[in-house]
Amino acid sequence: MQIRERRDLVREILSRSRRSAEACSTRSNCRDRREASTVELDDIVAALNRNPAHMLGVEPVRRFVEQVYIPQKYENGDWRKATGQEAEYLFRRSVLPEIGEVRCRDLQAEQLRAVLRKLAGTGLSHESVSKVRFAMGDMVKRMVAEGYLMSNIAAGLKTPKAIRSDRSRLRRVTLAEYSRAWSILDERERLAFDLVTFCGLRESEAYGLKNADLFQPGAIRIERSWYKGEVNPTKTNEIRDVGVEPEIFERLTAWIATLPDRSNEGWIFPSERIVKPLLPDNVLRRCIHPRLEPLGLDWINFAVLRRSHSTLHKERGTDPKIIADQQGHGPGVHMAEYVDSSLARKREASSALWSDFKALQSDALLSN
Repeated sequence: MQIRERRDLVREILSRSRRSAEACSTRSNCRDRREASTVELDDIVAALNRNPAHMLGVEPVRRFVEQVYIPQKYENGDWRKATGQEAEYLFRRSVLPEIGEVRCRDLQAEQLRAVLRKLAGTGLSHESVSKVRFAMGDMVKRMVAEGYLMSNIAAGLKTPKAIRSDRSRLRRVTLAEYSRAWSILDERERLAFDLVTFCGLRESEAYGLKNADLFQPGAIRIERSWYKGEVNPTKTNEIRDVGVEPEIFERLTAWIATLPDRSNEGWIFPSERIVKPLLPDNVLRRCIHPRLEPLGLDWINFAVLRRSHSTLHKERGTDPKIIADQQGHGPGVHMAEYVDSSLARKREASSALWSDFKALQSDALLSN
């Protein structure tokens, strides 16, 4: 409530007392009553002006974020559309479920730290937790500026160290879950998902692919990685050939035919500026997770898919050496140095898992 609105409200309340003054027995008494009412009104408004947080502080954090903070970020030009969508998703997913119902004036630094500790405990990267910290810090500064809080409780906020989790408890995606997620994504994101899930690429390798890396039908040569905006050699500093299921390979070829740069040096997943590839983290936040959230599948990321590649192939009985060669690491030094899986066998393994996926989709269509 603005100061002018508060003044009008108080004036309306006190007007009743002034109207009652008309019943006074003498003109002198009426004048004294009106003067007393004016003094009382000024005292109340002055008190409200001295402490506006008393009125604004009762608002819950969720209402402040949705009705004040977010609109102002757009109005001030701090957020463009894509940036704003990403920030809104961050608040909806990580902040508001924890502190959204807390009154602004009751918000404490320990509650903000608890949000960060919980996120770090889930295995979220240090960078991702830091983004939440920066967002909450900016939110608190705006609360202070607007009179919802009296002091900046986020001033000393630090990003906690990630807690090591039991890897056996890390999530994997089933083919049924993958099918649900895959069905609502655009072809560009489907292709990236398929390269990780069925072929074993790292996300940095998938987004570092160039058109020429499709060097023969059903095969991709992995020569580089695209990590945090830099092109580097692969994680193991080795070039490897990966077998690709023929249908996935055909879809990749068809996708390349739609790109603005179809030369050998063109990126398969280019950014809007074309000269660089998309950043995987940005794709997850802007294009994938907002679609998966309504399905309850927004926990799926590229790390989950890569773990799932190993698990799904293992459950199928795929040779562990083929799994390791597809992913770019060996099950043991001897095997890695002296035994090499043929490209044909790698492609067969990828095709077998893809066939399971397609069969699952067909069954789902028949049941509907």
